[in-house]
Order: sequence, then C-alpha cells, then structure tokens
Amino acid sequence: MSSFKYKIRIFWLILLLIIFLFLLWQKVSPSGEWTCGQDFSANSISSLTDSLDGRSCLSKVTPIERAVATNNGPLIVLADPVYFSIFTPRAFSRAEVEITYRPHLSSSTPIIEAGFLADNKLWRYDLQPVYNLWLEKGLKDWQSLSMGSLHLFQRQAKFDSIFDFLGVWQNDSSSLCSTPRCLAVYNFDLDGFPPALNLGQLKQSSESLVFPYAIRGAHQFYFYLSGSTLNLSGELIDRNEGKDKDSVTIAVYSGTRLVASAEIEDKGTEIEGSGDWGESKLVQINKEDLAPGLYRLDFRTSDDVMIKNLSLNTQYLSALHKIWLENKENIHLITDAPYLQVKALNPAALQQLHFDGKVLNIKEIYYQYETKGEEADWHNIDLNNGGLILENNGVFALGGESLLNPDYPRLDRSLGVSPQLDYILADYELAQSERDNYLSSRLDFSTANFYREKGNYNLILSIPGLKLDQASSGYLEIKEIKVRFYGNSLWFKIRNWLNL
Repeated sequence: MSSFKYKIRIFWLILLLIIFLFLLWQKVSPSGEWTCGQDFSANSISSLTDSLDGRSCLSKVTPIERAVATNNGPLIVLADPVYFSIFTPRAFSRAEVEITYRPHLSSSTPIIEAGFLADNKLWRYDLQPVYNLWLEKGLKDWQSLSMGSLHLFQRQAKFDSIFDFLGVWQNDSSSLCSTPRCLAVYNFDLDGFPPALNLGQLKQSSESLVFPYAIRGAHQFYFYLSGSTLNLSGELIDRNEGKDKDSVTIAVYSGTRLVASAEIEDKGTEIEGSGDWGESKLVQINKEDLAPGLYRLDFRTSDDVMIKNLSLNTQYLSALHKIWLENKENIHLITDAPYLQVKALNPAALQQLHFDGKVLNIKEIYYQYETKGEEADWHNIDLNNGGLILENNGVFALGGESLLNPDYPRLDRSLGVSPQLDYILADYELAQSERDNYLSSRLDFSTANFYREKGNYNLILSIPGLKLDQASSGYLEIKEIKVRFYGNSLWFKIRNWLNL
C-alpha cells in the first residue's frame, strides 16, 4: 500500500471518528449545557444543533396564521398565543430564555408572557413575565419602592419600605385598606400570606352541596371546610371521543400540601374513539382529621371525561378560572370577574349567552369571544344549554352564597389600574433596552418536571387580547429567541454513579 493511500485512509478514519464523537456529544450533551435559538432578523440559526433530518432545535412558529416571518427582519406576532417546539438531546433541570423584541401594544394588550408546558393533562403552562405595560409605563404617578426584583407601587405613600409593607400584610392585613381587594399582585408567590378574604366571616355549616351541572375535562375548585371531615363523591363518564386512555387524578390541597387523593385508571373496557359513552363510575374520597379552612380541589384528566353529581360537605364551592359545562339546559352561574371569555368547540353549543343582561351571540366554533360587565361584587351568566368553555381570572359559582375566592386581583388587561386599587405588588424584572429600540427580557425556569415528548419541550408566547381581526390591539416584533438549558454533566453523573 502506498504511503499516499495510507494517509488518505487515516484521514477518513479520523474524520469519521470526529463525526462520531461530535454526534455522540450532541446526543448526550456531556457538558450539561445545551443552547438553542434563532435570530429572526438575520434569517439564520444561532444554534449548532441541527438534527440529522435538517430540523432546527427551535421549530417554526405555530399556528402559522398568527405570525409573519419577514425577509431578513423580525418575526411579527399578530395573535395570541403562538408556540415553539424546542428539541433537546435529553432532559435538563433548568432553562434560561432570552427574548429580544419590540412591543407595539396597548392597554387592551398590555402583557407578554412566556413559558413551558408543565402538565399535559391540565394543559398548564408555567408562565413568567416578559413585558408588562402597566409596570413599565402605566404607574408613573404612583410612589414606587423596589427590593431586588420586587416592586411595590402605592397610590398614596404609606410605607417607607417593602419590608414594612410585607410585615403589616402578614400580621394585620385588615389595616392595609379601607376597602376590600385594594391590593393587586403580579407574578408574586402568595404562599405564607393571608388570603384575600376573611375566613372568620364564612358561615359554619356542615351542609353538603351537590353541583347540578356536569363538567368536562380538567378543573380546579376552591372550597371551605368548617369541620374536620371531608366527604367527596361524584360520577365519572368517559365520552370515548379520543383514541387515548383517559385516567383521572383527583387531588385535594391545603395550600401547597397534598392532603387527599384518588387515582382512577382507564382499564380500556370500552372502545376509545368510538364516541360511545362509557358506564358511570363512582368515585369517593373520605378523609378525617383535617383542619377547618380553605382547600383546593384538582381534577386532572382529558377533555374526554365528564364529572357529574359532584358532592362535597361544604356550601362554598367555586371553579377557578375556567368551567366547561355539559348536558344541561337553562344554566345559571355567577362570577366575580367583570369580563368573560367564551369558546365553543361543537356546533351544538352555539347559542346566545347573557352576561349581566348583555347578549353575546356565539356563532362560530373555535373563536374566542369576549364580553365585559359593570363593576360589581359578582356578575350573572345565563345559558340556554351547556357546551361552552367559560374563562376569566376569577371564579365561577352557583350563587353568591357559595362563591369563594381567596386570590388577590391580578394586574392584567382586564383589571388595569383600577380606581379601587391602593397597592400593586409585583415580582418583575424590568425590560432591558437594546439597539434600534429593541428590548430584551431574560426568564429562568426550573424544568425538572416539565412535560417533554419525543425530545421536545413546548414553549408558549402569550399576549392575551391580541387578535387577528382587531388591528388596534397591536402586534409584537421578535428579533431573537435564545434558550440555554442546564443540567448535570456526564462527569458528574459518572462520579455520582461511582459514589466518588
């Protein structure tokens, strides 16, 4: 063999070894870090992690009709929300998301948030603030105090420090305000702080409440126990419209502490996807030695499952943020939020909805309708029949006697800087100024328990209120999205395995 041919073979062997090591490096990410992103204005991928099928680790935006990719310019987001899939070679424990953008928004679309899909059953995203128009520009006339990323805005200066405000709030919350619900929060962890209601004023009763309407899919409820025993029962029905099995998890929390739960597996006795409803399954939770107080009830399941005849030994029961009612005529509910978002997924649900006496015509499926009411303690909702998904940032109840909402008002587009507010408390990093009037925001997530499917995380970018058919609501320019994932290195895992 000639020396030249030998050198050629050695060259190709070395090249193949380098390619193999490179692919192995990409597959296991031994350094414990992974960077992925796209500079839309440069029309180039800033990541070195193109997969073998030519796909960028950051997918194209979906749905495509909600965004426009300009030629060597920013990505224009026209409607809420939009999604990206992010490929990673393995799961990571932390992610840092950096977004460079120009907001063209108004008081009807004041907030941008981003986050990852955390729970695919509840379809819950872990969201963090990117931009809040109220906090950036809308509170110039208020007195502002800061402590790290924590900001307190006071209509009238009463406290000299956030520390003093937090102390009064924790120890004597009734002295904060002369009117109820005078404090709004944004992105603030309320664990350890008193609820936005006086539990001592709730009626002490052991009466049971039977919710008269069937609810469909995942839901959360607040309820109040006046005694030490919880008696919960209901019936589950699988509609068998989807092709997957439909398990159900029922969990009861006191604060963040799980106090009772039940798991109901789908044993596959019916044919999934057939549309033939399964037999009713009774579920019960009986728990003693509980402390009287406020609790949260979670139903985690798919949209295929209905819960009917829900019964609890309480007179206070309120659905949190969303309710989807089925199979009933002449439905009446109340909500404590002055607005309502409504969507129909089935033509049979199209109807007229009455909100505080105003008529809202639901004429199209999959379109999100909105309506607003007057300022009041609660607002009436009347439906001819079920099938509609109702959503807001408040709660839904059967009547004023059962309404229960321990949450403080959230500074969002529906609330704005309301005259009833005296204080606004926010955990928020102000946007950083960049060249050409761009802003940048950096978000930090713990991703250890986030949902990941086929090597992909699901990233959402949300601008509530932004719609294609409302040009006055504005738009968003995105110059760049960059995501850095962090986890244990291969060497750390080897040392841990060897117990070194």
